[in-house]
Amino acid sequence: MGRKEARTAGELYVISFSGGRTSAYMTEQLLKRQLQAPAFVCFANTGKEEPATLEFVRRCDEHWGGIIHWLEYDPDSKYRIVSYETASRNGEPYAALIAKRRYLPNVVARFCTQDLKIRPMKHFIMSLGHRYWTNVVGIRYDEPLRWAKTKNIGQKERWDTWLPLVDWKVTKPMVLDYWQQMPFDLQLKDYEGNCDLCFLKGKGKLQQIIQEFPEKADWWIEQEMRIGGTFHKGYSYQQLIALMKKSPTLFHQTDDDIQCICNID
Repeated sequence: MGRKEARTAGELYVISFSGGRTSAYMTEQLLKRQLQAPAFVCFANTGKEEPATLEFVRRCDEHWGGIIHWLEYDPDSKYRIVSYETASRNGEPYAALIAKRRYLPNVVARFCTQDLKIRPMKHFIMSLGHRYWTNVVGIRYDEPLRWAKTKNIGQKERWDTWLPLVDWKVTKPMVLDYWQQMPFDLQLKDYEGNCDLCFLKGKGKLQQIIQEFPEKADWWIEQEMRIGGTFHKGYSYQQLIALMKKSPTLFHQTDDDIQCICNID
């Protein structure tokens, strides 16, 4: 299974479960193998995950025997432990982070992933007395542009990063085929992704989602108005919606996503 499984006694795996199919496939395969160290499965909820994502995490948790640690960012205690029932659903952790930072994340300063997902997991694991571990991330073999970016995150941190799906040469068709065989699946369309209107999504996807669910834009508009800034350079969500209303098919063929663990499967 690759050099990362040659673990020594006392070391630890932290499986970063994003709530997507690929991440769930990776977790499923790891749980079936005899890992040579303890493993924690962690899911960090931002409050902007799609309801279908939370439901998928719940079903996975039941399938795996209730082993997922549900976490959220907390501005005072750095993280808090939640559950499917108590997980935020109206962007509360994300809004709290923005209020504390006093500015919005953007393409250049993407602190939302770091502060809402990576750091709550880090502080949770450290609270259990662990100092170093291997962070296991669900990036596939057919996503080479993401390999180096993800590995670089841990270079100055307390963990090594292992990408088992890269070692196993797992591709998206393999993941999709696997979930077609399972009794449950993630009930999201290809263009939706976990974080409902993530600013890293392309304009075509944003337009499609907003046209189907216009109320999803309210939270993003509220944050921009509260801070007096924008998530996107050069335009606000309100301005984007105004353009869409003038030309309902303006961005339908646009595919300018920026990949992130929050907005991909």
